[in-house]
Amino acid sequence: MTFQITVGEASVAQVTELAAWPFPPRDLFPGVDGERAVRDAAGLGPGYADTATGELVLAIHSYVVRLGDTTVVVDAGNGNQKERPNLLPHHRFDTDFLDRFVGTGTALHDVDVVVSTHLHPDHCGWNTRLDGDRWRPTFPRATYLFGRAELASLQALAAKSPADGVPADLVRAYDDSVRPVLETGRWEAADDGHVLAEHGDTVLVLRAAPGHTAGHVVAEIRSRDGGAVICGDVVHHPIQQCCPELSQAGDADPALARRTRDDLLDRCARDGLLLLPAHFPADRPFAVAREGGRFRLAPVERP
Repeated sequence: MTFQITVGEASVAQVTELAAWPFPPRDLFPGVDGERAVRDAAGLGPGYADTATGELVLAIHSYVVRLGDTTVVVDAGNGNQKERPNLLPHHRFDTDFLDRFVGTGTALHDVDVVVSTHLHPDHCGWNTRLDGDRWRPTFPRATYLFGRAELASLQALAAKSPADGVPADLVRAYDDSVRPVLETGRWEAADDGHVLAEHGDTVLVLRAAPGHTAGHVVAEIRSRDGGAVICGDVVHHPIQQCCPELSQAGDADPALARRTRDDLLDRCARDGLLLLPAHFPADRPFAVAREGGRFRLAPVERP
């Protein structure tokens, strides 16, 4: 499952690691009315909910942006063989993601920049792959960009060496998907406004989008002819258009996460920016419009 679109002078390809990633509604959104959520999600179209199991369905997508002479990967997915015993939906994947990635026409050594919207396991796992008994950078020529605040937060957690629960798996993600890059790869720390690539009138830039994590960023493409935002976990599932108050279970600061989500969707609606989600189970971008006090997210038919 992939799509490819043009935004200004940028070519953007979605690469899907996992097309259907189901969760009980309250595992995703602890405050949700599960039956209502599944009913509302099913009303959005096929694939957003499994009415037989009562689960909401996510996916995992990465994006390849080619702009001028620069090829950028945004959000490197979950990765294979990663040990996540406390985060079982992330545990020991075995997918053909790299084959699908190369199927977009980009070889691993063609990638110039890799950036994660944040450093949760499903957004940085393919930073590395197993080579014998060692984790090595997947994209051998790339410079890996880590949000400065995001990297500092994860390193502070790793220094505490938590032994149990989700924090222990976040440290595992640091040890197998971030630390090997810091030790053997090319990397830089990046801040709000960091330009990833530009060509002609088109620019790909990082924008701060905190709340889900303190250092969460989005990657925004802007040009005279339109724009798009690769939104990471600012928005998890289109059910959040029906229930904008829903806080995702992993949000570090739920109130800030909602303000960031509302601000981003408002900017998309106001400026006509396409939303490129990390987790919607659909192989297309989304247009955002305001309807009264809420937002409507509509999949855009592929050209």
